Amino acid sequence: MLDLLKGMKVIEIAGFMAAPIGGRILAEWGAEVIKVEGLRGCGIRGVGVARHILNGDPAGFDTVNAGKKYVSIDTRQPEGMAALKKMLETADVLLSHLREKDSIKLGLDYETLKKINPKLIHATTSGYGRKGAWAERGGFDGVSYAARCGYTLDCPVQGDNPMVPYFGFGDIPAGTYLAMAIMAAYIRQQRTGQGEKVNVALLHAGMWSVNFPIVSAAYGDQYPTDPKTVQPMAKPYTCKDGKVIALMGLTWHVYWPEFVKVMGLPEEYITRWPGYEESLQHAEEITQILTDLFATHDRDYFVEKMDQTSIPYDICQHFADMQNDQQAWDAGFFQEMTYPSGKKIGIVKAPATFTEAGEDELTPSRYVGADTREVLKSYGYTDEQIDDMRARGLIAEGDQWNPDIYNIEKQMQMAAQRKQK
Repeated sequence: MLDLLKGMKVIEIAGFMAAPIGGRILAEWGAEVIKVEGLRGCGIRGVGVARHILNGDPAGFDTVNAGKKYVSIDTRQPEGMAALKKMLETADVLLSHLREKDSIKLGLDYETLKKINPKLIHATTSGYGRKGAWAERGGFDGVSYAARCGYTLDCPVQGDNPMVPYFGFGDIPAGTYLAMAIMAAYIRQQRTGQGEKVNVALLHAGMWSVNFPIVSAAYGDQYPTDPKTVQPMAKPYTCKDGKVIALMGLTWHVYWPEFVKVMGLPEEYITRWPGYEESLQHAEEITQILTDLFATHDRDYFVEKMDQTSIPYDICQHFADMQNDQQAWDAGFFQEMTYPSGKKIGIVKAPATFTEAGEDELTPSRYVGADTREVLKSYGYTDEQIDDMRARGLIAEGDQWNPDIYNIEKQMQMAAQRKQK
């Protein structure tokens, strides 16, 4: 584990993806992140995040929660809530997805908690921010981020259907921004001893991620984009074998002559369309020339040709191709984890690499309550007290967890057997 945030203690009471992604980054970079869940875990352990991971492998959960400690407490009971608040007395950060009104109701709002811990950083996610008519509405990234901010309508090219965002489309960047904000507040906390109230809204995160199109559209830039009007050297093309290659030769006067020569196109093309303005004025004509060109050979042929130039380009891949992306593995962007099914999966590391901060080694997520006893003992609870809390259903430990509870294949088999009986 990296030692960048060694000494930071984070209590996470967040479900779903946005806020936990923030905790995942902090944990990977050295913070102690204690994820407090209910007795049956949080919703993200279930079917929703699994998508088509039906065999119980927690690969989807690991992408959001690797590197954390796992404590299971029934905070619906006063004694369970008291245990959580005892943990918060010495924490540096509370990471939560609760809405403001719910935080106040539970006594987990910033104003209440700073009375027992003035240095606490109270970090939350929201749909629409703290102010305005929509402030108390819940948010999900498919709507608050993708739909509201323009992705759904303007990312497809003109004439295509509205985009259907994938799982985590807005949650992952929003959680990343939350981690960034927490680290800024932590630096101030270490300097002044003061806490902070931090919130990252999905709407705000979505706006930040498309802040350039938001501005350029105000000046008449057209979205969704008509592919015929795009600069011809800055778009994808389909090759003879159906595979796709993407060009990004925006510096037209430099890259266009290179392209013409290496592809064996008529030299008159260079003088006919010498500059960026000409490339836009004749985009449809040039695009058709390039479309016909790339249809003549398989993609490997054009990769070899493009490698002879200085033009930025890359192959277009599907999500399913990324597990076999050798550059991603060689650069250390993946960590391999082996799951109960025997399947080996690359889990993407947080998006930065460091030289002097130690080994970036992810620890897999664990069952609900796997660290309950260890963590509670670190807060002064004795084994006898923990045994009593367990007997009364206030806490759960890892040995009580049935790993098959989210194995959808087994659950379906069991349901079928019950039906036959």
